[in-house]
Amino acid sequence: MLRIAVIAFAVVMFLATASFGLWTVKCEDFLDKTRVTAEITVPKTNGFNVMYESVIAELNPPLMFREYLIRMKEIDVNMKYGYYKVEDTPLKDFLNLIIQGKQSTMKITFPEGFNTYDMSARVERFIVDDGEEFFRLTRDKDYIFELTGQHLESLEGYLYPSTYTFEPMTRPKKVIKTLYWYFKKQLPADIESRAAALGMSVNDIIILASIIQKETYDPAEAPVISSVYHNRLRKGMRLQADPTVIYGLMPEFDGNLRKRDLQDPSNPYNTYRHGGLPPTPICNPSRMAIDAALNPADTGYLYFVADKNHRHTFSVSYDEHREKVNINQKQ
Repeated sequence: MLRIAVIAFAVVMFLATASFGLWTVKCEDFLDKTRVTAEITVPKTNGFNVMYESVIAELNPPLMFREYLIRMKEIDVNMKYGYYKVEDTPLKDFLNLIIQGKQSTMKITFPEGFNTYDMSARVERFIVDDGEEFFRLTRDKDYIFELTGQHLESLEGYLYPSTYTFEPMTRPKKVIKTLYWYFKKQLPADIESRAAALGMSVNDIIILASIIQKETYDPAEAPVISSVYHNRLRKGMRLQADPTVIYGLMPEFDGNLRKRDLQDPSNPYNTYRHGGLPPTPICNPSRMAIDAALNPADTGYLYFVADKNHRHTFSVSYDEHREKVNINQKQ
C-alpha cells in the first residue's frame, strides 16, 4: 500500500512539474514571440496593473500570465514609472525597458510666436510635471541672471521656438536652459553691432522682433512690417500694435480685444497709450523675425492693415491708411 502511495505521489509530482514546466515554456514563448506597439505612462502607484490592463491584457496572454510576471519575474516590484513608447517590439524587451527605467523621449514643438504662457501650458501637458514652476522661473530675476548674465524682466523672447526632444518629467530648469541656449545659437554673431547701428540694444531688437513675429503671416512681408515700426520709432510715434495690448491682458485675455482695452493706460504693454517699445518681448520670435528687426526694408510706410487673407497693405499717410482700412472692412 505504501508503495502504491509513493508511486502515486511521484506521478502527481511528475505531472505537476511537467505542467509547471509547460506553463513556464508557454509564458516564456509568449514573451519572446509576442510583439507589441504601445505608448504608456506608467504611474508611480498601481503601475503594474495599469501597464498590464492597458497593454498585455489586450494580447491574449496565456492562462495566469499576470501571476507569472509577478511570481517568476517580479516585474511588479522592479518596474520603474515613466513614459514608454515602443513599436513592433518583443514583449520581453518592452518589459525590460520598464524594469530598467529606460524611458522613451518625447518630441515637443513650440510654434513660432508662442509666448511663455503658451509654453508653460504645453510643457505641463507633455514634459514637466509643474507648468506653474516653468512659468515662475521665466519671471524669476535671480534665476534669469544666473542663466543669462543679464538683468532681464523675464525670459519672454529668449526661449527659441522649435521642436525639441525631452524625457518626460524633465525638470523645468533643464527645459528652459535648452530653449535658451538654442536661442543663443540662433542669434547672428554680430547682433550687438548691428543693433547699435540702429540705435538699439539687443533686447530692443528681441522686443521688436516679437512684435514683428505676431504681426507677420507671410515671411516675405516681415522686413516691410519691420520698416513701419522702425519708422514710427524714429518719428516718435506710438507703435499702436494690437498684439502688445493683448499680451498685457494675459492670461485673462478672452480673445476679444475691446476699444476700452486700447484706451487703458494702466496696461504697460498698451502701445496705443505708451510711447516706445513695450517693457519686454511679447512672444518668442524666430530667426526670421529677428533678421527682419535687424534689416528693415527701406520704405516710408507708417501704417499697415491686414486683409481677410492675412496679407497686408501698407500706407505712408493716415488718410491713405483709413481708405485701405475701409476697403478691407467691406471685403
